[in-house]
Amino acid sequence: MVVLLIFGIFIAIVAVTLLLVFILIRHVNKANRRYETFAKQYGYQFDKAQGRAAYRDYSRNNTKKVVNMKLVANPYVEKYANYTSYPFGRGAHLKVAYVISGTYQHVPFRAFTYQFTGSSIEQSGPGGVFSIVMIQTETAHFTDLPDNVFYENKTLCEYLPENLNVDTIHKRIENLIKIKEIEDDTETVSK
Repeated sequence: MVVLLIFGIFIAIVAVTLLLVFILIRHVNKANRRYETFAKQYGYQFDKAQGRAAYRDYSRNNTKKVVNMKLVANPYVEKYANYTSYPFGRGAHLKVAYVISGTYQHVPFRAFTYQFTGSSIEQSGPGGVFSIVMIQTETAHFTDLPDNVFYENKTLCEYLPENLNVDTIHKRIENLIKIKEIEDDTETVSK
């Protein structure tokens, strides 16, 4: 009788665990489909890249004693995140996920989630998960950029320590366009 009771409790625990895992996977998959749905809604291109069902914002300050040997180039990092300014070009375990690209208000843009593990050995700065939004621009000189914005390779880029949020992509692009327009106006006045 006791053996049956213990077996019944064991079966109940396994059933509840499986149900929770199923619910969690379903929720994560639904959240990850938001990126593709957003891209389709606005006619943008979408590349899942290294995104996966288990991808989440688990690390806002992930730094370890690691060295990136860079023996094999990550094709997604080479294609989408080939920059040297922080948070790019440093640390280990570099990943690019859920890339959305297109044109908004006549300006080409790209947005994605970027992740790396910071290296205390290389003093790469804190790693973690970053929401990246960037626009292309021919403006060559920027002054007084916010701390989380940089200009490199004809690209004005903003990063935030979080997963990409589709609800803020357009507003962030508009903010980058404003920065570009202010700089364009400053260049015109100084000429």
